[in-house]
Amino acid sequence: MKTEGVKSLVQEVLASLPTPYTEHVIDEVFGAIQTSPAWNRRYDSLCDDLGKATVNAWGGYWIANALGKLGERQAPAKRSTLIGSYSLLDTDAVPSKRKPKEPEARKLVFDYFLARKADMPDEIRNYREELVLLVMDGKTTDEAFSTVFEFHMQDYESKKTRLESRVVIKRM
Repeated sequence: MKTEGVKSLVQEVLASLPTPYTEHVIDEVFGAIQTSPAWNRRYDSLCDDLGKATVNAWGGYWIANALGKLGERQAPAKRSTLIGSYSLLDTDAVPSKRKPKEPEARKLVFDYFLARKADMPDEIRNYREELVLLVMDGKTTDEAFSTVFEFHMQDYESKKTRLESRVVIKRM
């Protein structure tokens, strides 16, 4: 999985922070990463591989996921310059009923993809392992695909809309 390194880093940093965690835990984690030379090197390496926006977005996701929290409000970062803002983790996430094992998660992702293949970008195949992991973590396949689209293919919908409008114009 491409973001396994991000997950590992934020879990290690989380374990080092005092509990109970505050709603500002994302800022606290990135602040700790910034002040630790070893963690900062790992962060920089991940940014080189994945891009800073991807590392930061998935870092926030994995922190929220580890704590079973959600955040709908944003706050400007105060402890770290690695991120500009973060979600305040102030709401408990609704736990999923059951988390499928890997073989079942792979089948669920594959079936979802096949049913919507015509509407999916080819690039989605690059994120198969992340999709499987998200489903294994309790997300529905729809939520997993939406998460991957949000973090990795933010421009896909706007590109798709532009392409569709060009086709309509050419037909006229």
